[in-house]
Amino acid sequence: MDTPSPSSSHTTDPSVDAFAHSTSSPFADGYDVNTERAVLAHLIADGDPDPADPLFGRYQVLLEREEALNRMRETHTLRQGSDPLVRPHEAQEISRIGQLGSDGADRMRLHTRDAMRLFLGRAVAPGESGHAMAGGRRVAASLRALWSLSGNDNPYADWKLIEIADRISGIRRANELEQQHARQLLDAAREKGLEYSVLQSREPAQVSLGFGSPYGYMIVMLLVELDWLVRFVRSAVLRDLMSSTEGFRRIGSARHRCLSVFHFAVHCQRVLTRAELLPLSRIDFLRNADAAARQRVEAARALLGVLPRDVFTGAREPRHSRRRVSRLSDAELRLLDSVPLSGNDALAQAATDTLVQ
Repeated sequence: MDTPSPSSSHTTDPSVDAFAHSTSSPFADGYDVNTERAVLAHLIADGDPDPADPLFGRYQVLLEREEALNRMRETHTLRQGSDPLVRPHEAQEISRIGQLGSDGADRMRLHTRDAMRLFLGRAVAPGESGHAMAGGRRVAASLRALWSLSGNDNPYADWKLIEIADRISGIRRANELEQQHARQLLDAAREKGLEYSVLQSREPAQVSLGFGSPYGYMIVMLLVELDWLVRFVRSAVLRDLMSSTEGFRRIGSARHRCLSVFHFAVHCQRVLTRAELLPLSRIDFLRNADAAARQRVEAARALLGVLPRDVFTGAREPRHSRRRVSRLSDAELRLLDSVPLSGNDALAQAATDTLVQ
């Protein structure tokens, strides 16, 4: 049956058994509630329609169908959207399932003081001057803060999470190459008859973890692999396969690579979690944003650099993000593409001076 329109209601079949059909109808006979509401709009708007109206019978059928549809929806909700074969009390079990969590049993085992010191960091002694050293625990907390900011649609948090993860991946690759070099020296000696074992501590440190973000475990993997590298290098030095000076240099370079990304992560977190910049989001970049939003954007740009376009539009995303945005429409993508990201240097400096003292 053709779907009638409200404008042609004078030609609409007034019989009770006449109605519009739809292939997406929840009713077995294909009854189309939405189209029927359009056809009977004048009766619905009346509130107390005249029973003498030719379409009054169809109006009563509509009320019955709407009531039946509401009951279907209530049943669907009661079943938690599950298959009709599932009984309601079975479906309710899904709401009783708690959030996934850790029992706190995760531990990191470290054999070297080099890796353990990187995890602990180092604070400046009270009353003394100097520079603190960011440790793995603090860096994990900083990355969790950036991860949380990504849930506020903060594009700079997304960008820095991407950049930090990329740098950590590069460091892990470099450390793997160093570890392979030491292993090759030891394996070559083994082929000539030297039996060896990789050095290990008699009492390795057991560190309880329980990190609340995947970025904490990214730091853990970096540290346990550094620990493994140090053990291999020192094993090679002990067997006179590498000089002490070379071993010290290789271990020092690996530690320096880790510290460089540690301090970078802490810096990014400190900038983006300042009270003035905390509300920053992609909405602040739009042309109709208020003056406070523009100040936040200019300050972030001055302190952290020009945001890459592909990160701003979401084409490039962090390895882990709390941002929950469905696929953007073409119009939304065009809007994001049209937003200027480079800004004005003078305005950026002024905003930085105002917001970040």
